[in-house]
Amino acid sequence: MEAIRIKAYTKTRKQIKSIEDFLTKEGIEFEVIDKEEVLEFFNELESSLGQVKKIQEGKLKKEKANDFLNEL
Repeated sequence: MEAIRIKAYTKTRKQIKSIEDFLTKEGIEFEVIDKEEVLEFFNELESSLGQVKKIQEGKLKKEKANDFLNEL
């Protein structure tokens, strides 16, 4: 199965539903990702990369995953 990315600039929920209905009718498996979910993911990724950079620069102590889990 080959995955493709389609970016649609919809104005209403009805337009999104129409696209979902069409893809379902054609038997195409798909998932709809909310823009906010993607932005949240990128923010978390940037934060993690910032922490890695600080660790590399010696500005932040490297922690083990076990230490983090024990704090929870």
